[in-house]
Amino acid sequence: MGFIHGCSVYYDRFLEDAGIPVVFECTGSSKIESPSSFLNIASEASKILGELLGLELRVHSLKHWEYIGGRFNLYAFSLASKEMPIGQVRVVETGGVLVNVSGTLSTSISMLTDENVWDSLKSGVRLTTGYNMGVTLLKASRRAWPEGQKAIPKYVIYAAEGVQNVDPKTWRLKVKGEVSRELTLTLEELVETSEELDERDFHCVTGWSVKGNKWIGVRLGKLASRAGVSGDAKWLLAYGVAGYSTIIPIDEALREDSIIAVGLNGEKLTPESGYPARLLIPRLYGWKSAKWIRELIFLKEYIDGYWEALAYHERGLVDAQERFKVRNPEIAEKGELPGNPKPIKPG
Repeated sequence: MGFIHGCSVYYDRFLEDAGIPVVFECTGSSKIESPSSFLNIASEASKILGELLGLELRVHSLKHWEYIGGRFNLYAFSLASKEMPIGQVRVVETGGVLVNVSGTLSTSISMLTDENVWDSLKSGVRLTTGYNMGVTLLKASRRAWPEGQKAIPKYVIYAAEGVQNVDPKTWRLKVKGEVSRELTLTLEELVETSEELDERDFHCVTGWSVKGNKWIGVRLGKLASRAGVSGDAKWLLAYGVAGYSTIIPIDEALREDSIIAVGLNGEKLTPESGYPARLLIPRLYGWKSAKWIRELIFLKEYIDGYWEALAYHERGLVDAQERFKVRNPEIAEKGELPGNPKPIKPG
């Protein structure tokens, strides 16, 4: 191995509906100075991944480049096997060094890889090689305003699965997993027990923020108490009506201002903002505040949600700039990101 110390790949059942159930990531440390560095790292990762899966796998083309939060360069490359597009690999950089390599593959690989390999993945086996890091949390800053954020007057609407129009009469929210009793809640029950939070700012990982929101909803801590969440539960996975998912550390999920929101600024939610109900986790970047939720699943072990599988951070704490997973041991040791970030545009 050159830039990369190790890689792992596994099957994520919560990403089946999203069509990207095979998730991989790599640990590594490398200087990055030009667009070719991103391509070289992506190519090395795809080769290692192919060896793990028994596939001829290669980088096909650059899908897109983003410079996020005035700090991170994200290069996303499409992956192909036997000329069939089957996924993507993402390489993230800041301050001239590698942050992580992550990506997803579609179920199409079931037609290309050995049946035994596919069956192993589906049964829960994680295929690994070399040294692989786990979750790394960064140190929070004490800035009055989060670094990399710009206040704007209204929300930008994002929806990985498209804006959902949900019938409130048939919609239900289930609370399950590591609980002593499962809950099934109607919108009417949530509205009846909801309360208004004090003003909270909302921060999107891409760099915009909306200040002074007054959300209305039910505190997650109260639902957790009703369900009897086990002390073994370490994560909360939120699952949406169209297959979107995200994962949140249990201590963040059960903070006083973490809620199931049913309204905003005195009005019920709109379809674009997540009607009939969504998560609101104010300390974390907005992708954690999943819209159109249908299940809250308390888990013992970490599993990637949609954006987490595509390189985004396990916790996503705004005050620590946890936009992306850290899979560089040197960054992890310091607990903070390197300085002097700059955009590295494709050539």
